Amino acid sequence: MKATERVVRDVFSWQYPLLLCTAVALALAYAPASRAQIVLGPSISLSDLTNGEDLIVGDKQFTDFSISGDFQASQVSVIPISENGNFGIRFSGPFVAGDNAMDMILGYKVSVTNSPDLISAANLLFNGTVVGPGLAEVVEQVFTNNNEFAGQMYVFASATTNKLFDSLAIQPPQTLLTLSKDVIVEATLPAFATISTIDQSFTQVPEPSTVALMAAGFAGLVCLRRRR
Repeated sequence: MKATERVVRDVFSWQYPLLLCTAVALALAYAPASRAQIVLGPSISLSDLTNGEDLIVGDKQFTDFSISGDFQASQVSVIPISENGNFGIRFSGPFVAGDNAMDMILGYKVSVTNSPDLISAANLLFNGTVVGPGLAEVVEQVFTNNNEFAGQMYVFASATTNKLFDSLAIQPPQTLLTLSKDVIVEATLPAFATISTIDQSFTQVPEPSTVALMAAGFAGLVCLRRRR
């Protein structure tokens, strides 16, 4: 499997009404800033990744991308990020609804590569914005390497309240996860709902055998110091 290293210069053809452009601008302006995201590389078109290309971000490998629903892969960019030291990816695009509900399913796998660590938590963050009657939400299901259901995360925004971040502990920690996001935006004009970024990062812990070796080494240092 190969890792993508090139810059994709797809330019979206903005044909949306002024209202929808305003919605995207508001989503960017009100992106949550409480968690530190660092962009690590150029954006890659999701259409390249759904055609079999892989993406490596730090010690994480992202594979088997898929998309279905009301948005096209060419409308979505994938960006390598780091969030509070945890490697991950960002899905970016004009996910907007002004009159009709829009629904999209995003899927992929993430695995640990070139690291003794295991994935102990999956973290989900988005910048959904709603003006008037409407809803922006992401519901994500997570499965382990044995195709067992590990749990679900949920973020949403309405005109009156929101939940922009969610996290799921993975017990026991895993080397590989399969994730499926259901992305929904719905509103009735003149209201609108929009999402422009969906961030996913993964918290890690050392593999148990690595922890045991570190503990043994520390105990050995303590004994050596006592003998001296």
